[in-house]
Amino acid sequence: MIISPEQDPMGQAIRDFQDKKKTAKLLNSTQYTTEDEFPIAYLFRSWNEMPEIEQKALSLASGKILDVGAATGAHSLHLQNNDKNVISIDNSQLSVDVMKERGLKQVFLADFYDFKGTFDTILLLMNGIGICGTIDGIPTFLKKCKSLLDPMVKYCLIPPI
Repeated sequence: MIISPEQDPMGQAIRDFQDKKKTAKLLNSTQYTTEDEFPIAYLFRSWNEMPEIEQKALSLASGKILDVGAATGAHSLHLQNNDKNVISIDNSQLSVDVMKERGLKQVFLADFYDFKGTFDTILLLMNGIGICGTIDGIPTFLKKCKSLLDPMVKYCLIPPI
């Protein structure tokens, strides 16, 4: 589902940080996890500021890459700057605008479940169970991932938590 700017506190925080370097903390809260608070600046981090697990995932990304829920495009920027073919999607117009301003070339406002294409790598870094909606949504989520993967892809890497 595409999020309207009026209903997009995360997108607005991203927009405010990009425009004014206005810092804020976001509170991530779901019924499945404990509350998690992080500074909005964290979404603008560079390669050197990324956790080792994210660096590993980015180093393994190859072929045509889809970055789902790309937010500020931190992961996509690293890939693009290293001559990787990366497409970034987000369901927030505010986030998409910021990614374009940051220099990403292939950015689309899109709902993951409506997006079409074939990819060798799908990145879902920092996306929680929320993309599934509920635990019951996991099979639909996995089917969508399968529909986006090139049939020649021979393995799927899910890093340990």
